[in-house]
Amino acid sequence: MREALASALEARGWIAGARVLDLWAGTGALSFEALSRGAEHAVLVERDRRVARAIGRSARELGLEARVRVVVSDLEKPPARWIEAAPLAPVGLVFCDPPYARVERVGPLLAELARAGVLRPRAAVVVEHARRSPPSLPAAFGEVATYRYGDTAVWLGTAPEAPEPP
Repeated sequence: MREALASALEARGWIAGARVLDLWAGTGALSFEALSRGAEHAVLVERDRRVARAIGRSARELGLEARVRVVVSDLEKPPARWIEAAPLAPVGLVFCDPPYARVERVGPLLAELARAGVLRPRAAVVVEHARRSPPSLPAAFGEVATYRYGDTAVWLGTAPEAPEPP
C-alpha cells in the first residue's frame, strides 16, 4: 500500500522537493518513502516517546537524520505548542494516519493547520482510515482520489488555495 500510494503521489508531482508533515507518524514509513523519492524534509509528529526514538534511529540508519525532525506531541491536544516547538515552513505534503477510532480529529486538525499557514496552497493531503469510517474534512479541502486496500481506505486530496478564516 505504501509503495502504491507513493507512486500515486509521485505521478502527480507531489513528492519531489516537498516538505512533509507526518501526523500520527508511527514508524515513519510514509515519510521515509517520500524522502527516498525526493522529498526535501519531513517533520514527523508522534506521541509515544519510544516510537519517536525508534523513528530517529531509523532516520540515522537510513542516513536521513539531517532531513528528518521528530516531534513528540499528542495530536489530541491543540497544535499550537508543537507548531511553535518545530517551526514549520509551509508544507506541501501531509500524511495523516490516526488510530481509526480517532479519525474525527483529522478534520479539525487540518483546518487549524490551514488557518495557521502551515499548509502550502493546494498542498497534498493523505488520510488513511477504516474503509467504513471516512473522515469528515473541511469543505475547502478538495478530494482527488480514494483508494481502497481491504478494510483500509486512503483519501487523497488538496488543502485550500488560501488559509481558511477562523
